[in-house]
Amino acid sequence: MSRRPFRRIRFPYPGTDSRRTGLRRTGLARTSLRRTGLRRAATLAASVALLGGGSVTLSAPALAAAPTAVSLPGTFDSVIGCSADWQPDCAQARMTLQADGRWKASLNLPAGSYAYKAAIDNGWTENYGAGGVPGGANISLTVPSGGERVSFVYDPDTHVVTDNSAMPVVTAAGDYQSGLGCSANWSATCATTTMTDPDGTGVYTYTTTAIPAGNWNTKVTLGQSWDTNYGAGGAAGGADIPFTVPAAGARTTFSYNSATHLMTVVSNQGTTAPLNTLGALYTSSATTFRLWSPDSSNVSVTVGGTAHPMTATTLSGYTNVYQAVVSGDLKDQPYQFQVNGVAVPDPYAQMVKPGTTQGVVVNTAAVNPSAGSWASRPALVNREDAVVYELSAHDFTIDPSSGVDAAKRGKFLGLVQTGTTYGGVKTGIDHLKELGVTAVQLMPSFDFGSTVPNWGYDPVDYNTPEEQYSQFTAPEDRIREYKDMVDQFHRNGIRVIMDVVYNHTYTKSVFGNITGKYYTGTDLSGTGNSIDDGNPMVARMIQDSLEHWVRDYGVDGFRFDLAGVHYYKDAYDWANYLETTYPDRDLMFYGEPWNGGGSDANEAQKVRYGTLPALAPVHFGAFNGVYRDAIRGGTNDNVMGFMGGSGNPSAIAFGMTGSPTDADSTATLANLWTPAFADRPDQTMNYVSIHDNLNLYDKITYSGATGGATGTAGRIDRLAVGTVLTSQGVPVIAEGDEFLRSKVVNGDYDTAKNSYNAPDGVNAIHWGDKVTNAGVFGYYRDAIALRKATASLRLTTWSAVHNQMTTQVDGSTVIARISSNPGAPTTYDTIVVVNPTTSAYNVSLPSGTWTKVLNATGATSATGTSCDPQAVTVFTRS
Repeated sequence: MSRRPFRRIRFPYPGTDSRRTGLRRTGLARTSLRRTGLRRAATLAASVALLGGGSVTLSAPALAAAPTAVSLPGTFDSVIGCSADWQPDCAQARMTLQADGRWKASLNLPAGSYAYKAAIDNGWTENYGAGGVPGGANISLTVPSGGERVSFVYDPDTHVVTDNSAMPVVTAAGDYQSGLGCSANWSATCATTTMTDPDGTGVYTYTTTAIPAGNWNTKVTLGQSWDTNYGAGGAAGGADIPFTVPAAGARTTFSYNSATHLMTVVSNQGTTAPLNTLGALYTSSATTFRLWSPDSSNVSVTVGGTAHPMTATTLSGYTNVYQAVVSGDLKDQPYQFQVNGVAVPDPYAQMVKPGTTQGVVVNTAAVNPSAGSWASRPALVNREDAVVYELSAHDFTIDPSSGVDAAKRGKFLGLVQTGTTYGGVKTGIDHLKELGVTAVQLMPSFDFGSTVPNWGYDPVDYNTPEEQYSQFTAPEDRIREYKDMVDQFHRNGIRVIMDVVYNHTYTKSVFGNITGKYYTGTDLSGTGNSIDDGNPMVARMIQDSLEHWVRDYGVDGFRFDLAGVHYYKDAYDWANYLETTYPDRDLMFYGEPWNGGGSDANEAQKVRYGTLPALAPVHFGAFNGVYRDAIRGGTNDNVMGFMGGSGNPSAIAFGMTGSPTDADSTATLANLWTPAFADRPDQTMNYVSIHDNLNLYDKITYSGATGGATGTAGRIDRLAVGTVLTSQGVPVIAEGDEFLRSKVVNGDYDTAKNSYNAPDGVNAIHWGDKVTNAGVFGYYRDAIALRKATASLRLTTWSAVHNQMTTQVDGSTVIARISSNPGAPTTYDTIVVVNPTTSAYNVSLPSGTWTKVLNATGATSATGTSCDPQAVTVFTRS
């Protein structure tokens, strides 16, 4: 969302009306959608349902029996303790079923050459060889001298079994090895610093707490030899990789990506290496200033009234960089870049002088949170476990009813003040903990150009916290304040996801006086100044900015505004780099897969639903606008979709499965706007309300529903969010929806439709709503708790959805049957019934003991098969 009124409405895909043309409606009362193939018919059904409004008849292909056991018969069986080789029923050769539906095993094998296959159910009746061919050729394996632990992975969908034996021994060599017991430093043969890949991901790691505090250097060697080694930037034979261990006992993790050859080091939460990007790089003896200037060599920096010419320099990974090194301790000193005599901002500035183009010299990494050290990051086992809550740093606490101290209202630290209440109910961060969300999605919090109240979708300085949300003026205090916010969220069990706006700037003059190459030739953002990450240096700037917030501020992920402006390959590279560099963070990446309405000649190369499969390996997801519209109807009109009793239930059935692709493949899709886009459930961000457009309750009342929390309007609200919270994928909730927040003042729905710069009377959270609508809050809280406690609502792979879930449409009602056990995929343990009608519905439950655990009002514990009208009902098997 932008500060500009002409971005009032976001279309989930262009050409909506033309895509409806010719889609045939059929009238079928009952549709059974078996999640066994997710083949073209299922996708067509979803497309028709979502875009055309009909329902279709689908056949239900037979579900292949899942294996009860997988083993690895081969010529190594006798080595691992079997009575002989090629024994499919040997216990030592058996693989273990994982939560993602794949089978894995790790075997310690001596040096030698071996052959093996994958055998199903402890016999030879069903077996697979090279390439997953039934009864195919033996798979060859060679273990190098000294032996190694080999990891095997069997995929039951493709029947391909892979191992990591082809990878030579990976060693983290460096000038620290002798202190770890190696015979010498820079040893390629020391077993102590051998890196391993037990999960078969291609990323090798080694972790130790024994490296003393100090500055060190490392490289990676392959095959216990210096013949093949990689240094800085993944370059073969490249430069040493420097890193810093901040204190004795610090946990230091080395990571090597075998695909990119990138070697990274993380020691605690400090920097991975001395800062070596652009901008102002501070040390106590000198500061190095760097700026990208591809069009002019007339570049200088002014510090303390003295202009210093900058000269061209060579820096790995960058081009056309100009540099000046200014002696002395310049900490907290303002500086000003000039290009051709014109003052320009520093795109990498870590701190700025507000209202100017001047940066301020700081070392963000050296500033610790007030607690002295970082809290442990809240655990996130799978990204599907997340429940995300979008909020504005200003709107969430600015109203006095927040209970936050006056000086902190609308500020970063107001978000994390504990002990606040209003009318006897919890507010602020204590409310979030009570609600049960796992992460906040913090609307723009970097330096932006507009004046609050404004949501700030008009960035100026990407690497600097917004001063209007700060209580302080001193640079280090402002840095520490943001770190304290993140740290306190973590201490309260909540992760922090930044809403980032790398698709445009406040005005084109932000970077335009440096070079026009920052911007696209044709505007794609709807603001007149879209950023061009097709330029490698612009893409690198975005990557460096993302790393700045991860490395120095400890954030846990990013929501990309108008991600559809960006090239999907760049999005892949950014996520891949950060996940590889910070493998313990479990970072989240997702965004809007559309642009601001511009025609894009390179659309097929941009982030779209159809390119999302290619982003699955790096867990990059997208807001599911198609599912949103199927549930609620249009974003700003007065016609409700499924939640109001109309729309198409087949669209809901498909959305509840996580909008999966037809096949488990990371290939891009010809239809860029397909509703079947997710190769992993974590790629669909499910929502019915967000900061843009009418929020959920206003949409409901604008469409004519009445009765408040206890009437029709309240039931529809709970139905809509209950649908999201029981669907596969990652749910996102907009601030205040949990107690029927309304932005309509004196009947003014037009302002509520686009309230990016509305006064606090419109946008501020009024905590009295929680008191008034306590029952609605209780429902949200209970539904979130149920989701977090029920594994079947959080399946983690395409295969799991494919094998363990079925959906059925009966009239207007949708029934989902789900198993949490990949070993018993049709032994369902959770039944979800979504009933938008005004009559109760009786569901047929499989044999067993079932308990109704969620009904129209929230958590319950009851027997029977009756499902409330206008409600989501959930049953679990005991």
